[in-house]
Amino acid sequence: MKPLILKCKIKGKQRLDMSWLSNIKASKLSDIKNILISYGSKQYKLSTLFDVSGDNFEDIVIKNSHVHLDNIGSRLKDKKITVHGNVGYGLAKGMINGEIIVKGNVGKNACSGMKGGSVHILGNADDGLCSLPTSMNEGLVDGFIYVKKNVGDNSIIRMRRGNIVIGGDIGSGSCLELISGSIVILGKIGKNFCYKARRGTIFTKDKSVSREYIKANETDLTFFNFYKIKINKMLKQNLISSSKPLRYFGTKSERKLVELFVI
Repeated sequence: MKPLILKCKIKGKQRLDMSWLSNIKASKLSDIKNILISYGSKQYKLSTLFDVSGDNFEDIVIKNSHVHLDNIGSRLKDKKITVHGNVGYGLAKGMINGEIIVKGNVGKNACSGMKGGSVHILGNADDGLCSLPTSMNEGLVDGFIYVKKNVGDNSIIRMRRGNIVIGGDIGSGSCLELISGSIVILGKIGKNFCYKARRGTIFTKDKSVSREYIKANETDLTFFNFYKIKINKMLKQNLISSSKPLRYFGTKSERKLVELFVI
């Protein structure tokens, strides 16, 4: 079987809500081509907006993607979506499970309220990655997120569980009210990091954030070594290479039970 390929033909700047893509159900390609999609003030057949081919409707590939395609993978369940190009707002919003790979940059509020599955962003993520959705009070409930490059401001808000790996920098106001979970940041960290955080584990190369934290006198590296092997294996690269990290636990000014590894 071949993936369902949607090659975008849209040239204008009108935004297109792609949330319908997560719910595609059909027995034959002609049914997919005839799905009616709202675009602007009109409805169009899917085949008018995209060249459509393939027969595996659980494995979807979007080609010629651009920043005006919003809500790709919204509430995704039991599907894989691969995107060639940039995407707009709301990628993987409320995602339940499955897999999303974006070979480009993503817009604001990606992975907001994500509940499970994995998202690989091979470019930058704009402001509000894992921000609070309108219907929930947790920006990330669970799941795995990898951003190869940089992440914008006000990202990772009230993270409950899960794992996030960021290959570049993260902006200001990130990790607000962190509840739990593990985060790897290999670049620089912006201002007001982990404000009002409760718990969680941070792995970072930016030693400047350690000034607020209490250095541990004894370092048990059992979890660190396990996690390093797990992440490097998942991403098939040696992202975490340190063998002697500096460990910090808790902060000097507040009672934060945050564990910090400077790698």
